[in-house]
Amino acid sequence: MVVLVAVLVAVACTGRPDGGHTLSVHAPGALVLSPDGATAYVTDQTDGLVRAVETATGREHLPVDAPFTDSLTIDHHGGRLFAFSRAAGAVAVIDPVQMTVAERISAQDPVAVAVAPDDTRAYVASSRGGTVTVVDMASGAAVDRPVGALPSDVVAAGRHAYVALAASRTVAVLTPDGVVTGTVRLPTSAVTEEDPVRLGVTPDETTLLTLDPVRGELYLVDPSTSTLLATLGAAAGASMLRMSADGRRAYVVATTTHEVAEIDVAARAQVATVPVGCTPGAIAEAPDGSALLATCTDQDEVSVVPR
Repeated sequence: MVVLVAVLVAVACTGRPDGGHTLSVHAPGALVLSPDGATAYVTDQTDGLVRAVETATGREHLPVDAPFTDSLTIDHHGGRLFAFSRAAGAVAVIDPVQMTVAERISAQDPVAVAVAPDDTRAYVASSRGGTVTVVDMASGAAVDRPVGALPSDVVAAGRHAYVALAASRTVAVLTPDGVVTGTVRLPTSAVTEEDPVRLGVTPDETTLLTLDPVRGELYLVDPSTSTLLATLGAAAGASMLRMSADGRRAYVVATTTHEVAEIDVAARAQVATVPVGCTPGAIAEAPDGSALLATCTDQDEVSVVPR
């Protein structure tokens, strides 16, 4: 991936005074990378498209229609891209090779999608429905599982999925089939549906990360005991939490700064502040950690920051 960044610098990017580089993408919103880091999938918030941009050349493939997409998730092998829309009440499953919609999953007010580590199941959290729709990726069969009031995010690791519940300040722990098998208690605050908790979890499930946008704090919790391991301050307007693929780092995005906070999960401490050159809308880390990408909606750019 070091070679990839070098190619980005030489071929596809526009230089910035701070040493970072950018890719030109119209009205970028949500962002995910393919597992090999070769392609960035970016929503176009104006035209209702999902765009596929080669990170080594900046070349764009034919986009796919996905109006009102709120966010994107990709499976671990890069075979399925999930674009969920709260306005449409559905999740579009996109073939990222053909850039076509392969199927649609109906969901009541979908707020997040997570994919099991082995890519056998997808979990769609529905806020108004108070459910998680568990999708069997081989057969396409889907079943709705009740999880509690006002789900706001879902992540998956190991043998569990975790669903943040805004109404009760808890995280429901689910079996692979979506059955609630436990509850993680979170510190109390005034989080509401408009200010939802965001989640991250390490692959070994030893640490659950929860971002509280009201208090501006990041909680690190042992999900097996609900023990609070650490509380870290977050910037005002913190609204997004992203984990590195190996679970060693977490990134917190704030809407009021041009920087992203980098957290060392094992050390339970913020270790760096990454300047991205804009107010980031979404971020993604290159699979090997060599670069951080952030969408800059007001500049029609994706900022690429070498690490």
